[in-house]
Amino acid sequence: MGIAERRSIRSCVTRLTRSQKIILGAVAFLFIIYNLTPYDSRPRSFLRFQHNLLEDHYQNAYPTDSWLFKSPAYPIDPENDIAIIVKTGFGTKHRVPAALQALGSESLSPDTLVVQDFPVMPGQKNYTLSNGKVVPTIDIIGWNLERGALKGQEHEERVMKYTTMSEAIEGEEWMLADGLGKNMGWELDAMKFLPSLEYVWQTMPKKKWYVMLDDDTYIVKSSLSLVLGHLNYGKPQFLGNPVGDYKGRFPHGGSSVVMSGAALSKLFDKHPEIVAEGHQESPTAIYGDKLLSATFMKVGIYLDETYRRLFNGEPPWMTRMWVDRFCLPLVSFHGLGSGDAMQHVGEIFKNMKEPVFWRQLGQIYGSPTFESFIAEPIRPNVDYVGRLDEYSTTVEKVTEVDECVKICHAQSTQCLAWAFDPGRKQCHYARWAILGDHAEGRFSGINGQLAQKLESSCHSSP
Repeated sequence: MGIAERRSIRSCVTRLTRSQKIILGAVAFLFIIYNLTPYDSRPRSFLRFQHNLLEDHYQNAYPTDSWLFKSPAYPIDPENDIAIIVKTGFGTKHRVPAALQALGSESLSPDTLVVQDFPVMPGQKNYTLSNGKVVPTIDIIGWNLERGALKGQEHEERVMKYTTMSEAIEGEEWMLADGLGKNMGWELDAMKFLPSLEYVWQTMPKKKWYVMLDDDTYIVKSSLSLVLGHLNYGKPQFLGNPVGDYKGRFPHGGSSVVMSGAALSKLFDKHPEIVAEGHQESPTAIYGDKLLSATFMKVGIYLDETYRRLFNGEPPWMTRMWVDRFCLPLVSFHGLGSGDAMQHVGEIFKNMKEPVFWRQLGQIYGSPTFESFIAEPIRPNVDYVGRLDEYSTTVEKVTEVDECVKICHAQSTQCLAWAFDPGRKQCHYARWAILGDHAEGRFSGINGQLAQKLESSCHSSP
């Protein structure tokens, strides 16, 4: 750098006001702190959390789907480039056949592995999908114990419970095994995440993408394929539906967790010592998805919350079609473990060769069209708001249903659905709509004008 350039820089600095210098110094200080602290340090986590809050606010205020309709920069062949890992336990093993049948019902059938926390019985080596594809099964905790990854942890309470349950199963003491499986399923689940990924990384051909599911989770693979075609699988990618505070954000396992092959390579090939630490922590970890995220953080791989709106932790009939998700693809459903829920969803979506978008859910399930609510805004004995929480709004002392409709329409961007409870004189409204629950004595509706406006802003026409 010459004398003239140095003088120019010095001149720019001296012209800054005192407040500008303070701001510049603060930014420089934060930059230094961020880069000098460990990957999983609290300062880094706090700064990333604040960045994610700002990004979430922007996506909420200015939702867009334009990136989805550009030519995919990283096209994939779902049959060969995606691997699916289905987690199950002894208490929920009955769900697996239905889950695999539903996953195999679409036109896509990527390689799949079932990982469980109990011994594989002689007649239970493999499952077979409806399309004839064989799905192998492994007792992933037993595998981790046998290879010594849990050495020194054999007397931890959780490991001893696993051993007791395994002995009960092998001794055909089914009542004891059932009781143990139902009571400690969540504990053993925390021990499955890391070894499942390590096993699939070792045994399956190196895939571009890996997807981990619960046995009551359904993936809309056509939607997933659309999204992944725009993401660089050559970089470490870690995607999901974020939960937790700034000290440890992690993906909700039930909504599915998506990782690039590059992420698994960086973790398992380049940092085996970090993986070993994670295995040792698993017998006392509360949540397996949180342990997985914490382990990734130690090697500089963070949960990317940019795509949080694509993942869904509810079954279709409870799914909230949020205002800021209308134009985005819907990747997952969760909570399908009861009755024939999984078979039902698999049947509904089995012929879906095109991506499914959030706004299409009502159309797929035969709910009234958004347009119909313009002419007929009030529907009796139904509720389009559903479960109330901190994101919904309740107005008290509302005596007439027409008043509730006016309250909703006065909130031009904040009310997609409303519900009136005449008995309690309450009007509820929210920035989402569900398919419609039967609610005797209530009145409800969808803001048809807002829904149509949102639909018209989308780039694609379902």
